[in-house]
Amino acid sequence: MLQILDSMCILLAKSEQKHFSYTKKMLDQSGLEISPGQLVVLYSLFTKDNISISELSKNVLLDNSTLTGLIDRLEKTDFVMRIDTPNDRRSYQIILTEKAKIHKATILQLMKQIESKMLEGSSEAEIFMFRSILKRILINFNS
Repeated sequence: MLQILDSMCILLAKSEQKHFSYTKKMLDQSGLEISPGQLVVLYSLFTKDNISISELSKNVLLDNSTLTGLIDRLEKTDFVMRIDTPNDRRSYQIILTEKAKIHKATILQLMKQIESKMLEGSSEAEIFMFRSILKRILINFNS
């Protein structure tokens, strides 16, 4: 008999649903007032901020319109700011606020806890292979 989790597509989708739900719960408990989507944006900006929305869009693999909504909400909660680009009135840069910098360690620790829970019971070799497969999936769907 065909089982629902025999399908790799369904297995991946259901795993992501559980991951998203767990991440949301952890973020809600943290009191940071950020969503899983906003977490991705902040993580990228922790690596490099003071960048254009186009550059950030490439870094987080989201289109500009989706990213704009995430930035709007991060701006309302004082995690990021938009600043004008001196030589281009139509453009702006996204920068982290002091609040984001203060909470950086907490956010990164929370991400480590989530990843640890997600990969609990997995060997280093399995984790390496899993990361490789996920990257391959992204490449395959981006071509």
